[in-house]
Amino acid sequence: MTGTEFRAMLAEQGISQGEFASIMGVHRTVIGRQFAAKAVNPVWGYALAGWMAAKTANAITMIVN
Repeated sequence: MTGTEFRAMLAEQGISQGEFASIMGVHRTVIGRQFAAKAVNPVWGYALAGWMAAKTANAITMIVN
């Protein structure tokens, strides 16, 4: 995915660059470099997908319980 696509995915999730960096335990400039990249390091794509899955799982758990 491109940096632009990565930025858009974070925006769709309603999370800022700084918030995602904090969740991942890195400085926001680490995420900023991915926004500027022609091709995002796949690790960050997987990290975002994992965070999205966990967020969804938490919501489902609240509904079921």
